[in-house]
Amino acid sequence: MIFLKYKQPKAEYVQFQRLISGVIVLLAVLFENIQFVELFMVLSVVSFITTISYSPTTLLFKFLSYILTEPLFTTAPQYAHSYITYRLAEVFEDLMRIGGGACLLYLYTFSPLAAWMASSLMSIAMLISSFFGFCLSSLMYIGYKRLVKCFGDKDE
Repeated sequence: MIFLKYKQPKAEYVQFQRLISGVIVLLAVLFENIQFVELFMVLSVVSFITTISYSPTTLLFKFLSYILTEPLFTTAPQYAHSYITYRLAEVFEDLMRIGGGACLLYLYTFSPLAAWMASSLMSIAMLISSFFGFCLSSLMYIGYKRLVKCFGDKDE
């Protein structure tokens, strides 16, 4: 992100990155192996530095599409807008992934069970985000704002 000129990623790249991230964290849960979470963190940091357009997951997508002689999958035009990210949204998404991975690693040091439970929720959120095209972090923020509005300070 710092060294490369920003290029808006294709919807397929964003969708594939979310899919790979969710699968990696799901593998961590299934095999109870914290090294998958570390791999997830490394990919998230590299994606933050290089942007989605040049990230390792995008390179993997391009390589697999080249090997298969057709795109690995395509996003329908009517749904492509759900995966379009802009620079600020991409930074936020990468920072959320890095922060989530760091929390999982920290949680694992004193409570592996809690780390695996949080990892399960995180992987489900990333996979849903990949399949349906909306960011659950944004949805949780909207829900939070709604709760504050409903149950917030009545004196104001």
